[in-house]
Amino acid sequence: MNDKITFTITRRKLTEILMGLIALFFAGGILASILKYLWPQSAAKGENAQIKIANVDEVPTGSVRKFMFNGKAAILLHMPAGFRAFGSVCTHLGCIAYWKPEENIVFCPCHLGKFDPNTGAVISGPPPSPLPAIDIVVKEGAVYALKWKDPGYVKTISFYAGAV
Repeated sequence: MNDKITFTITRRKLTEILMGLIALFFAGGILASILKYLWPQSAAKGENAQIKIANVDEVPTGSVRKFMFNGKAAILLHMPAGFRAFGSVCTHLGCIAYWKPEENIVFCPCHLGKFDPNTGAVISGPPPSPLPAIDIVVKEGAVYALKWKDPGYVKTISFYAGAV
């Protein structure tokens, strides 16, 4: 009647258990990444929602307001022709572009990329495409972001064929 159950664990078995837990942890992270890619967040939630950026009187003509839209950095410009909104992530290498009022441009400091504040088009520098535009609406004295505009073009990849 003196039955004892003993449980002994060797260093080798402990190492195997820890390695298995680490492998399980990494596999879970990979699986979560794959699932996030396959089932992204609902586009309807981000596209149909009106996100208030600022009141009209908070952004005087010639100034800018930084904001986040659908998890990305963006800027609202109040130009003489009206309000414009663009994603401020540079299309070259992903640096954050900012408003440079003395030159009347949106400027990316990483590689001296310059963008037109009215259209988002590339003026100079290495960016391959314009800044992504954001549809906005002004109502009841406030500016709201609606959705990312369709750029209306297909990005192409150009290859440089050096001398063979």
